[in-house]
Amino acid sequence: MTSEGIDPDIEIMSDAHNISLIKKKECRVLSSKKFNRNTMPRHYEQNVELFWAERQKTNPKLFNGTKFRLDSVTMTSKPTSVLTMNVGVTDYKDFIGTNWSPEAKDIRNLGLRDCNNSQTYMSDAMGVGAFVQTSDHFLILLRRSADCAEAACLWDVPGGHPEPKEIVGIIPAEDIDPDSLSPAAIVEEIYDSIVRETIDEVNIPRSVLSEPELIGIARNTTSAGRPSVEFFIRCSLTSGEVLSLYNTGSQAEAEESTAIKVVPVGEVPGLQFECPELWNLLAPSAKGCLTLYRQYIRQNGE
Repeated sequence: MTSEGIDPDIEIMSDAHNISLIKKKECRVLSSKKFNRNTMPRHYEQNVELFWAERQKTNPKLFNGTKFRLDSVTMTSKPTSVLTMNVGVTDYKDFIGTNWSPEAKDIRNLGLRDCNNSQTYMSDAMGVGAFVQTSDHFLILLRRSADCAEAACLWDVPGGHPEPKEIVGIIPAEDIDPDSLSPAAIVEEIYDSIVRETIDEVNIPRSVLSEPELIGIARNTTSAGRPSVEFFIRCSLTSGEVLSLYNTGSQAEAEESTAIKVVPVGEVPGLQFECPELWNLLAPSAKGCLTLYRQYIRQNGE
């Protein structure tokens, strides 16, 4: 899905601009090994290991945790609106070794040649992000630290990944059978993960956050189409209270960001064109989140 004015760093995979935001009860998951990435020719698979080892040398903090792979999505509107995510399992090593590989363009072309699908060999580890709106109508942005494996030193919305380990424990991706996972548990983890990330990154308690509502899904073109599920969350604290809590530095993931910024929500729809100096310092995941929010607001006349 494309439209005029979309930043080249992102592509819109799915959005909610013609319906209300998608609550947890309106989201479904189909989990199957058929949604795992396909195995590439030997040369490319060997290079996954090589690229991962090289990245670990430059950033020893990298950890190969398991992730969900978002293969595709479908949306139905009758009798009620339901978003279905087709999900497999991957890990961070495969994500770095495919989506961030120097050979990513070749891998995507290989997928088109072999399966008519540029993403078939990609890890496409599912990310999550949130448009967190304070009670006085400000958006929260965090500046990513230099140690972040992706989008280092750029401004981003709170976010991270839903984790299979929250369902099956800490076991290798190859030992997880997606067909045996509970779809309801995966939906619960997807929606809960963005709340945990917001708490751990911003240092605000769960009690002041609303239930997340899904705005849409955007692909990051700078990481070969990696998808991120973007949510809207209301925070009952003011922007000043949020800034104060963040600046105590006691959050669980304090090392992942170095600064916080708040932006008036009313300025967000025009940010890309009216404030390019900030827009160009946004991580692709933030650009995707804010673009989806802009489309939703404009389509619904809010």
